[in-house]
Amino acid sequence: MSALDNVLAAPPIPAHPTTPMPFVPEVLFTVFLGIPVVVMVFFAVRHLIVGKGPLLLFCLIGGGIACLFEPIVDTLGLCYIRQGAVTTTFSSMGRDFPLFINFVYIWYVGGLAYLAFRIYSTGVTRKQIFQLYVIDVFINIFLESPGVLMGAYEYYGPQPLNFWGLPLWWVCVNPLMPMTAGALIYRMRQHLPGWRLALVVAFIPMSDGIANGAAAWPVWTALNLDASLWVTHFAWLVTLGLALTYVWVLSFVVARPDEEVFIKSKAGILKAAVFGAGDTVKAREPATA
Repeated sequence: MSALDNVLAAPPIPAHPTTPMPFVPEVLFTVFLGIPVVVMVFFAVRHLIVGKGPLLLFCLIGGGIACLFEPIVDTLGLCYIRQGAVTTTFSSMGRDFPLFINFVYIWYVGGLAYLAFRIYSTGVTRKQIFQLYVIDVFINIFLESPGVLMGAYEYYGPQPLNFWGLPLWWVCVNPLMPMTAGALIYRMRQHLPGWRLALVVAFIPMSDGIANGAAAWPVWTALNLDASLWVTHFAWLVTLGLALTYVWVLSFVVARPDEEVFIKSKAGILKAAVFGAGDTVKAREPATA
């Protein structure tokens, strides 16, 4: 190889670890992430029984399908789900994925998409959209930290903001998935009568791809160049800027003027989204464009 070839050659992509999946952490983390799934499936079935419709069920199904994105983002973002799991449910891109991956997509991507739709329908301001983003960031930290601390999976390479095994740049991107899916449902709900509502199943994985492609690519690029931590941290700043810009753009799609939002507290909005707005504030659909 010539000197010029050496200069132009791409640096090697960091090799993923080969650590096997420990049994007890796998079981504990599966149970931890499975509890919200059980709760949401219960409410999805209850909605069907009491005549509230299948929207929540469609969101959960879409979340389950969206887990097929996991091998893509893991490969690009240098995340390694440890192999040899007892509960392996699917394989893709040369990697096996256990049941807890299915669970987290079902409730975090699908279930929170439904909740985002309900929150948008209740009525939120632009400021509250950013607050929702921050809340989703902390939910993401809460759900992922036990897995990396117990050793069910790990991140490798020059990950920025990697203080305890969970690189925090990931949690800047992940909330965009359910927020985007909720916005798609919010804007399209009135155009989905009858069987067309089942298209929501497709909205969830679509939103996964949109969100990750829009904001994660700077860090993906730096990681796969095997760049220094200085470079990957700069890439994180770009990703953070893209994520915040994304939320700002999203606010133009779903937010309402302050004078049209009558529930101001975060707890009140969440209560109205889950249990209904009551007689004071009626959730309304956006006007047809």
